[in-house]
Amino acid sequence: MEYLYGEFSDKQIELNAVAMHNAIHKLLLYKDKNVSNSIFDTDEQFQRYFQNLLYRFGGFNELLGEPVQMVSLMSTLQAAYDEVGKEEFNFSVFRRLILDAHGFISSMFKGV
Repeated sequence: MEYLYGEFSDKQIELNAVAMHNAIHKLLLYKDKNVSNSIFDTDEQFQRYFQNLLYRFGGFNELLGEPVQMVSLMSTLQAAYDEVGKEEFNFSVFRRLILDAHGFISSMFKGV
């Protein structure tokens, strides 16, 4: 896959897609009341992680030549971040958004 400064190998892209999936899956696990092992010690640590993830994923936009799926991925993750901040947090909505984000990651790197 070509990027701003050269080319990534198919293996690099494959491993990066897995890492991105794992990174957003941590968000889902932290908010799932049925998961007893806590990934983050505090809500503040979770929010910092989420914010850093948004910045990091946003960096792919220019690096990868503005892939169309980035708009959907980032807006979906932002909606999930906004849902977390609501007083009336709805896990079902949050879960759906995170699962949708998984799909956008897969489609962004499909065929690479």
